Amino acid sequence: MLGRLATIGARCPRVARIGNRTNNHLSSRQFARNLASVASIAVQTSSTPHGLDAKSPTRPRHVESAPSFHPTPRITVPALDSPLPKIIDGSLYVPTRSGWTKASGRWLRDICSSPQSRNQDTSQRQINVLKLGKNCDVAGVSQLGDSFQVTFADGHQSLYSMASLMDRSNPALKQKRAGVIPIITWKASIESQPPTVEYANMPSVSGMKELMTKLRTYGFTFIDNMPATPEASKQLLETIGPIRNTHYGGFYDFTSDLSSKDTAYTSESLEPHTDNTYFTEPAGLQALHMLSHTDGSGGESSLVDGIGAAEQLYEQDREAYRILSQTSVYAHASGNDGISIQPAFAFPTLSHDPELGHLIQVRWNNADRAGVVAEHDELDRWYDAAAKFDALLCDPKNAYWFQLKPGKMLIFDNWRVLHGRAAFTGKRRMCGAYINRDDYISKFRMSTLSEEEIRGSTVTG
Repeated sequence: MLGRLATIGARCPRVARIGNRTNNHLSSRQFARNLASVASIAVQTSSTPHGLDAKSPTRPRHVESAPSFHPTPRITVPALDSPLPKIIDGSLYVPTRSGWTKASGRWLRDICSSPQSRNQDTSQRQINVLKLGKNCDVAGVSQLGDSFQVTFADGHQSLYSMASLMDRSNPALKQKRAGVIPIITWKASIESQPPTVEYANMPSVSGMKELMTKLRTYGFTFIDNMPATPEASKQLLETIGPIRNTHYGGFYDFTSDLSSKDTAYTSESLEPHTDNTYFTEPAGLQALHMLSHTDGSGGESSLVDGIGAAEQLYEQDREAYRILSQTSVYAHASGNDGISIQPAFAFPTLSHDPELGHLIQVRWNNADRAGVVAEHDELDRWYDAAAKFDALLCDPKNAYWFQLKPGKMLIFDNWRVLHGRAAFTGKRRMCGAYINRDDYISKFRMSTLSEEEIRGSTVTG
C-alpha cells in the first residue's frame, strides 16, 4: 500500500506475521522436476535435409536446456562455436534444440527491417504476413559475407545478419528484452556502503546510467545531496518515467495524519512489505524523501532484499519455496471512501520469468493479504512455508536499518525490495511517488544498452 511508501520500518521482531497462498496445484514431485527443467519446449522440425547429418551439432549451446525455477538470474553468454544457419538445396536452414529446420518464410518476412516492411522512425510493422499468403514463400537465398539475402515469392528482398537468425532462441536476447543483468543480493551489512548516486550527476546521461544500473543490481539506491523540496523530488522522478496515479493520487506530499486510510499515514511501526499487492500490476519503483521531522524521534526505516531472502529459503527448504511459488494469494485496499480494490486474479508470493526461470517479483504484505487460494488440507502447508519466509524477512541479519533524512531520497524496486518502519513521535513530512515497472525497465534499457542492442531485442525474435 502507498502507506508503506510514506515511511519505512517496523522492527520485525516486535511484529510478526505471514501472507500468501497456492495456485497451480503441482505435486512436490512435479515441481521438483520443474526445478530441474520447467518444461521441454517442443520444436517442430522437418526431415533432415540432404547434406546435414542428424547427428551433427543439433543444439546451439544457448538453447541446450529449458529454464528452471530459481531465485536469481543466470546470465547467458552465447557460445562461439554454436552451429550457424546454412543454405541447403536452395533453402535456408537454422539450428534448433531438436536439429535443423527450414526457416519459416512468414517469420523471415515478419522480422524484415526494410523501409517497405517496417516504419524506420517507430519500428512498427507496416505489413501483415497473415494476409500475404504464398507471397511469404522463400524463392531464393544467397549468402553475402555474414548475412543472408532472401528473395520472396513476390520479389521482395530482405537482408538478415547471422545474429538476427541465431538470436531468436538465445536467452541473452530475452535478458536484454527484460533488462536482466547480474544482481547482487545483500543483507544488513550493506549499511557500510549502500548504493548511492550524487544528485549533481543526475542531469547527465552517465548519471542516469549509474542510477539505473545500481537499481537493477541492488534493488535500491539513494540520491544524495539534493534539495529537500517536493519540487526537486518530483522533477528528478519524472526524468525516470511518468509518475503513476492511484487512488492515493500521483506525486504525494503528506504527513502522518491518516489523510488516506492506510497505516503508512500513521506513526505506527510497519513490517517489511511490498506495496500495491492489491493491484494486478504493482508499481515498479517507489521513491521516499523525508522533507522534515520535528518535535519527535524514531521512525527508522528498513529495507530487506526479497530476492536475497527467497534465495535463502530456496537453499534451506525447497518445498517451502515451491509452495510460495505455486500458491496464489489475494490482497485488498479498503478504508478510503468508495474504494475496494483487489487484483484481477490472485498471484503467488514468488513469481518467476516463464522463459528464463528466475524470480522476478516478490509480493508480500501481511496487512493487506486477503484469501489464500488453497484447499483446506493444503492451508497449513502454505502457512508453514509463509512463516519460514517471514522469519527470513524479519531476521536482523537481513534487515538494513537507517534513518531517512532531508536531502537524501530513497528509490527502490518494489518488485524486489521490502520496506518497513519503526514507530515514531512528532511530525514527519514525506514526499515521493510510484513509477510503473514498464517505464522503469524502459529507462534502464535506454540508459544502458546500445542502439543496436535495443533494436535487436525489441522488434526481432
